Amino acid sequence: MTLLISKAVSQLLLPPGLLIVLAVVGLMGWKRRWGRGLIAFSMLALWLLSIEPVRDVLLSPLENRYPAFQTQSFEAIKSKSPVIVLLGSGIEEKAPEYGGHDALSRNGLMRTVYAADLAHRTGLDIYATGGAVLSETTEPEGILMQRMLVRLGIAESSIHVETKANNTWENAANLRHLLKSVGIQTIVLVTTAWHMPRSVRVFEQQGFDVVAAPCDYVVKRSAYDIRSWLPHWDVMADSADGLHEYMGMLWYWFRYG
Repeated sequence: MTLLISKAVSQLLLPPGLLIVLAVVGLMGWKRRWGRGLIAFSMLALWLLSIEPVRDVLLSPLENRYPAFQTQSFEAIKSKSPVIVLLGSGIEEKAPEYGGHDALSRNGLMRTVYAADLAHRTGLDIYATGGAVLSETTEPEGILMQRMLVRLGIAESSIHVETKANNTWENAANLRHLLKSVGIQTIVLVTTAWHMPRSVRVFEQQGFDVVAAPCDYVVKRSAYDIRSWLPHWDVMADSADGLHEYMGMLWYWFRYG
């Protein structure tokens, strides 16, 4: 219940939920200057968060914190017997295309595909971590990632699964016990690029030596054009992800130090 409440609160504190709440409050005070001001602010924020330049300002500091994984990075740590750690990112319940079975979310799938690519290139084992968040009827993310990794050509014997974690902190804490028991301290961490700074910090707090392997970049790498300044729904989602990540970093700093 605590996790459900925290997820619901975060939804209301992020766009579009927060902007809708502010607009409703503004409508209630329409006859006053502050009410009209709230509505104007909500509309302006809605536009700004839906355009590529603003989204990129939000996400660039997160995505550029760690460079993309290079072959040289692996060569430098190969003697330390590292493993790949793959973080989950939610599921799609009862996906029709998979016969009504649960499937990985878009972010989760992109992470899994990249982890498989790294495993093929390096020969490292993969530790997939993720539980059944907010539902007792869904399969744990770790199991879904394992299933997809096998489909992507990774030997089942090279895949290890953790199925209890509900957030990034629990991912790291649960794997600390699992990996330290077999003498593994160095990890190649796979997660979405904007999620990497918080993830690296959390795993380092658990005593791991972390090599970042970010994937699924969002920030635009080509020149902006007129469409970049027009609102788009998926850009709003990206901006919300960025704001959620900053909120998460603040909460982890307050909660875990």
